[in-house]
Amino acid sequence: MIFVKQALSYALLAVSFQGLVLGQTFSQEDIVSGKALKDIGKTAYDNALKRLEGTNSTCTKDTVHIRKEWRYIPGDERKAFVKAVECLMEQPNVYPNVTGPKSMFDSFGVLHYRLTPYVHNSAYFLLFHRLYIWTYEQKLRDMCGYKGAFPYWEWGLDAGSVEKSPVFDGSETSMGSNGAKLNNTGGGGGGGGGFPGGGFFGGGSGGGCVTDGPFKNYTVNFGPNTARNPLAPNPRCLKRDLNTPICASYASIKNTTETILEGTDIGSFQANIQGDFRYPAARKWSFAVHGGGHFAIAGDPGGDFYFSPLEPAFYLHHGQIDRMYFIWQNLDFENRQTMAGTITMMNQPPSRNGTLDDVLDISPVGESFKFRELLDTVGGSPFCFVYE
Repeated sequence: MIFVKQALSYALLAVSFQGLVLGQTFSQEDIVSGKALKDIGKTAYDNALKRLEGTNSTCTKDTVHIRKEWRYIPGDERKAFVKAVECLMEQPNVYPNVTGPKSMFDSFGVLHYRLTPYVHNSAYFLLFHRLYIWTYEQKLRDMCGYKGAFPYWEWGLDAGSVEKSPVFDGSETSMGSNGAKLNNTGGGGGGGGGFPGGGFFGGGSGGGCVTDGPFKNYTVNFGPNTARNPLAPNPRCLKRDLNTPICASYASIKNTTETILEGTDIGSFQANIQGDFRYPAARKWSFAVHGGGHFAIAGDPGGDFYFSPLEPAFYLHHGQIDRMYFIWQNLDFENRQTMAGTITMMNQPPSRNGTLDDVLDISPVGESFKFRELLDTVGGSPFCFVYE
């Protein structure tokens, strides 16, 4: 008990100290309630917009896109977003010599599948996913005419009931409902290729096919990662196994806020966000907000480490991951334009360190950029967005 009290004291001290470094202090009450996250989010937003003043960038205060939490986007705009995603599911796949993928939406799944061993628990995790979801956003706009805000999902707002979330309540302004209730879903909803740790937690409240709202008739065309040929045709329904206990335990407002505040450098921040056990300070987070958000959705393909982008809500989840990165960066932007880690997942096989001059090539889905070009979301090359 003494050890537990000491550990708690050290954790609280770490949060308070980081707050002092940022010129702000937060009580545990402010952290749990969301006030601290709101305050640092506003600081980051303001700091990013200030960088647009007096620059020659193509990104200006008049052209910058503002990404918003799903429930704060008007209903008609949310329905337009869903229709744009459904449109992307009708555009042709761009990968040759694969038989399972049918659409541009599927092409994003192929890209993620092929790059997974290099863009998770590696130097590339945060910047790859920033470019990945931005490219997805551009396809929705350019190919399908979407004009609204790109959404993210603040998991902690639904830590009391993911099933009642505006993201998953099954209404016409949602991303579709939970899956039908099955017994013994085991935390992954039968997806195969699940995130590490998923099987150690109880199943969620669904597990079967999505029953209501958008995407109830969506066909998942290929996967899972455990199949003999993961890119071969395997048509099936979208399954979800929404899990409120996992959301509350790993993706709460408190966890989100402390993950940001305790990240003293890029190495510790990305370790905390992923629960990278190679970093002793990150072990307390278990599979952390990244895994917690994924397994709050779970199912098939949402619980598949390689093919989770075939779950339409993936992009809202990773929008929140990038929002956390945006906030963390813009609290001290001058000192937070760095990279840490090697270029393989968990450094297996052992590999060199990543550098900002490495090139990220996501063709044929998107373009190629040096990683340093992806650091600033208002740099105009290629990005021009902030998070509300």
